[in-house]
Amino acid sequence: MLNYLISPRNWSIMTCFALLLACQQEKATLDSPPKFEIQKNPVNSPQYTYADSVALKTSMAAFQLEPGLQIDLIAADPLVADPSAFAFDEKGILYVAENTGYPDPMDGKKPDTLGKISRLVDSDGDGKYDQRSVFVEGLTYPNGIMAWKGGVFVTCAPHIYYFKDTTGDGKADIQEIVLTGFNANRTAQIRTSHPTLGLDGWIYVTSGLNGGEVYSPAHPERKPVSFNGADGRFNPETLEFQLRGGKSQFGLAFDAFGRRYGSSNRHPLQHIVMEPDQLSNNPNLLFNKTIEDVAPAEAEGFVYPISKSITTADYIPKLMGLSHQGTFTSACGTLIFESEGLHEAHKGNAFICEPAQNLVQRQSIKENGATFISERVHEDWEFLSSSDSWFNPVFLSHGPKGAMYLADMYRKVIDHPSYVPEETRGALDFESGKGKGKIYRITRDNLEYNKVETVFPTSSAASMDMLITALSSDDEWERNTAFRLILEKMPQEAIAPLKEMVLSDAIIEGKVKAIWLLHHFDGLDDKMLTTIYDDNVPIIREQIIAIIALKPNISEQLASSLIKGATDTNPRVRYMTALTFGGDKKKEWLPYLAKIAQEDASDPWTRAAVMTALNGQEISFLNILEAEKKQVTFSQLPMWSELGELIGSSVSAKELTGLIDSSINSEWDNPTFSLLLGLLKGSERHVKGSEKTYLDAYTKSKEQLDALVQETTKRASSAEDSLTSRIQATALLSYFSPGETEASLKELISPNNPPEIQLAAIQSLGNLNSVEAGEILIETTAWKAYTPKTKGAVIATMVSRPILRNQLLMAIEESKINPAEISSSTRLSLMKASDSKVRSRAEDLFKELESGGRMKVYEEHKRVLDIKGNAANGEGIFKLNCATCHTYAGEGGDVGPDLSGINNQPALALLLHTIVPNYEVFPGYQAITVTTHEGKQVTGRIAAESANSLSLRTAYGTEENILRTQIKSIQNPGLSLMPNGLEQNMTDQEMADLLAYLKGAQ
Repeated sequence: MLNYLISPRNWSIMTCFALLLACQQEKATLDSPPKFEIQKNPVNSPQYTYADSVALKTSMAAFQLEPGLQIDLIAADPLVADPSAFAFDEKGILYVAENTGYPDPMDGKKPDTLGKISRLVDSDGDGKYDQRSVFVEGLTYPNGIMAWKGGVFVTCAPHIYYFKDTTGDGKADIQEIVLTGFNANRTAQIRTSHPTLGLDGWIYVTSGLNGGEVYSPAHPERKPVSFNGADGRFNPETLEFQLRGGKSQFGLAFDAFGRRYGSSNRHPLQHIVMEPDQLSNNPNLLFNKTIEDVAPAEAEGFVYPISKSITTADYIPKLMGLSHQGTFTSACGTLIFESEGLHEAHKGNAFICEPAQNLVQRQSIKENGATFISERVHEDWEFLSSSDSWFNPVFLSHGPKGAMYLADMYRKVIDHPSYVPEETRGALDFESGKGKGKIYRITRDNLEYNKVETVFPTSSAASMDMLITALSSDDEWERNTAFRLILEKMPQEAIAPLKEMVLSDAIIEGKVKAIWLLHHFDGLDDKMLTTIYDDNVPIIREQIIAIIALKPNISEQLASSLIKGATDTNPRVRYMTALTFGGDKKKEWLPYLAKIAQEDASDPWTRAAVMTALNGQEISFLNILEAEKKQVTFSQLPMWSELGELIGSSVSAKELTGLIDSSINSEWDNPTFSLLLGLLKGSERHVKGSEKTYLDAYTKSKEQLDALVQETTKRASSAEDSLTSRIQATALLSYFSPGETEASLKELISPNNPPEIQLAAIQSLGNLNSVEAGEILIETTAWKAYTPKTKGAVIATMVSRPILRNQLLMAIEESKINPAEISSSTRLSLMKASDSKVRSRAEDLFKELESGGRMKVYEEHKRVLDIKGNAANGEGIFKLNCATCHTYAGEGGDVGPDLSGINNQPALALLLHTIVPNYEVFPGYQAITVTTHEGKQVTGRIAAESANSLSLRTAYGTEENILRTQIKSIQNPGLSLMPNGLEQNMTDQEMADLLAYLKGAQ
């Protein structure tokens, strides 16, 4: 495969293959192979000669850098050690977070205190650092740093520190814990990091996929902020801490216009689209996402290393599917590059580190409705890669002279031993490289560093003229530095030149920062805000809308800008306008919200923004939409259904009856069908018992209801109708009284219907919750014809409802269904059911599978390792038993871990996790069981959650959205969704075939 072909041991093959590759330079057509130059730029500053210069030159020569660029070493050990992050101050002094103690000890041992903050100085101005002092020492695992008021904020869980030198000796005499309570109970890879200043004046940090109870020791009167896996921000002056959207690990970046991006190991670029407080504007809204994967993720996030890299996928059963060669395994250190030190085509691109495979990837970003989408710039090769497997890029940043700067935490093994099986840890050297490290500068190859004229770095105090000049610079680091310095000092004399800049033709990136600075000065009156809005491009209009949203009261003058925003040509401006309406909740906004809804109904984020703004005004909004119902397109139908669901869940029973009756007795056009379905879905949220309310309870028109049954059945079965319309009609069939629609739904689950229709029919049969519906679902002939995904949906449906649950248990007792077809987490939930009869029956059925003897079964099945497997046969076995949940070789589901690249693991590990799925379970894939007040029970992993709702992805590929007000109880046994007993479904030869397939496919 390609990553094999371009490895160093196959360099001659790569040379031939490279003739097929495209070389992207600037805006030229990619029609020739890349011509990589050996990097041999001087590695020594005249003021500091490294003892191992030969080794450094060898390391430089191992780079494969995008043509037209050059990479220069600006600091290396012993001047710097284990750099995990760094920050430049306005003088060009480089503060480095040195994470020498990483990886932290195993088994709860006391943390090392080898971490330091070093202070590096470039004494002769050549751009290479030659002096070092230890600014702070005795830290555990410092991993993030940001300059502020002559000192630095440092993330080092459980604390965020502020360090400052006030005596001039190069050592911090101010050492304060400004915030504490961030969890440090998991590995050093999973902790808060990346303090980054936003345009709003707050400093944002990642959660590290961890949680905490965060408070400021300086403010004991404040209650701790409790969170689990959400990103956050703090005010550098008041030290107030708030939760924000996002769930980032070791990567956080803003573009020049304030859009925030995060990353985690297998998700290289995520846009944080919505904030928790915006979602909570409407407590009845089920939508709970805050993040959009901008870049292809997991199995689709391809990388092309040229090293003999070792990733945890080579060793770990625990992260099976979470870390794989050939795809992102350790995405981090994200940067949206906005300077001039590279080429024009690089501006606005995302650059993402992948230390486990020794490379940095470049992606281009473009707007996609309310959010963005990105793609790799180079098809089969990377922006920067190295054949030196010790090269571990972990952090990227803007810096002096418009360049890109990179931290290399130079280690033999960068992965954490926690993610390697105990019996394998001895094979890896986690110590080699401690005390080493490098920091690089990347520029275009014709950039002469010493000849670039800049405002910063400066050795003198920055004057106002200097700050305004820097704010207008082509260099994002200069713009950010000027923004920070003005924000720190808030000099009143800045207001006039900032206003002049905003009204000039200054560079747009600088104008954005000037606008926000004026906001912080309270220097933007309503007239100026509207003037700026009217005279500028969409990016500026987006900023003005964001600032208006912060106003406690929106004046008539500012309202005129919002009204224009509702019909703006730019989808992001319309989206931001809808969010702003949601924070104000005036009825006057409803007609303009309707315009946004009609224009952007196909964009789920804008739909959600509209719905958040409707709290208590849904009926009025519906009346506005009804006036233009004739022009509704298929793309708008989901909006009508979601609106109906909001209404159904929030109005009184009397109002709901009137609305449903009116819909039944009106003209049955597409939006009416969608609305009726939504009203009925919403009505179910009020149900506290197991009784279901059917359509005949809402109308006296029996004749009309009979006609509606016929029309709904016709729409659901019509191959000529749109898929959206058919799915909605199929869902509506579940709201007619039992006995009226089961036969029609039985026809819809037949294999000759699209899978989306089959799944909708299964869900509808489940919602009917009748004995007849259950018999249809588990009828022997149909059961044998189900695809794995369809069968999984049937099981999930049967388990979720009391009546159907009884039928499922009966079918297992009568040997119509194999107990091993039920996931382990579902089996255990049934064995712990509150209903004693269900619990007793489940214990009898599943005790052999759940008796705790799985390791014995595993030991017995080691015999299959001696059987020669047939990979071709194994593919079919995988599709039958595994593809519902797992993706492999580009196909399958996304319920469980993505198994792409799993062929790197030994067959023994594959066998272990096939037979003992609960041996080690990554937290993100642990199953929880939710029981609702109506008795519905759903088991799955949390796919998304907000203050109002959560989404569960079940073991069978379905997704269930549940309002928190509907939840009676939640149980989390810490188990995998993958069932025990899969070996019972296959012979030894078939198991050997499955292993051969998993070991062979790429």
